[in-house]
Amino acid sequence: MSKNDTERNVKTQASVEFVDLLNRDIKDNPESIQLVSRGLLQRIQVIRKQAEANRRRELQED
Repeated sequence: MSKNDTERNVKTQASVEFVDLLNRDIKDNPESIQLVSRGLLQRIQVIRKQAEANRRRELQED
């Protein structure tokens, strides 16, 4: 198994564990679920676009 495969497997396992944790929390505490405001979602989109632009710029500089 290559290093990339090992890293991918570790990331996949971490993702599975996180989703399992999230699933348990939702089942155990459904009253904690809250709506996310449209404004917050829009702000998240702006930040993600800025981060993606920064990553592209950094890759081009290398």
